[in-house]
Amino acid sequence: MALCRSQSSRFSLVSGSLGAREAGHVPCLLAVVIANSPKPADSVQQQVEALIAVAKKLGAEGKEAQALETYKTASGLMLGAPWLQHRTAELARKLRQPEVATLHYRRAAAAFIRAGFPKRALSPLRTAWQLSISSLPSQASPFITLSLELSNVQRELGFAADAKLTVTNSNLALETSGSAERVPTLTQLEQSKHRPAAASGSEPPDSGVISSVPGSSSAVLSRLEGAVKP
Repeated sequence: MALCRSQSSRFSLVSGSLGAREAGHVPCLLAVVIANSPKPADSVQQQVEALIAVAKKLGAEGKEAQALETYKTASGLMLGAPWLQHRTAELARKLRQPEVATLHYRRAAAAFIRAGFPKRALSPLRTAWQLSISSLPSQASPFITLSLELSNVQRELGFAADAKLTVTNSNLALETSGSAERVPTLTQLEQSKHRPAAASGSEPPDSGVISSVPGSSSAVLSRLEGAVKP
């Protein structure tokens, strides 16, 4: 191996030589200039860490809107990091962007369930539910979906009374907002599972949001992940 100096005064390793050596001179292989070669692509982890560092710096400088955009980019690269999704949601909530906050709270919940901590999914889902009330009645359908997600997780964790209360409170919020839509109860959902398929031209299902009750945490996760995919 030999060293040669390029015009930019950077050194490059040269393997072997081309042609005969002349009086101790080693010809440079200009095609191989390590200093100018492209770096390997950063891993997702490295990209996310770099973005978080930028977001923190922007936040410290008071540029929170820019920080949020950076956090959104980072969280989109790492959907399975509940802390990152939650941090993004909290900043969006602070900046009064409820739809963005709700999305990332739901992503945080999905990430907690996937990581094996379903109880930790309850807090972000409750916060997302509370934020969604302000969007009624125009966003009734997403609110119903979120209400069902929360009640399903509560039911799967053994909190049947809480799940029932969630449905009751959700319907009260819908009624108060003037929306005619309602969150179906567990009994209604069970009945819909055994209801014959509607004939062509007949009326659509009452809610049009969900047709069955997930029977396991994996089913809840599947629905939740499907709802929060970018």
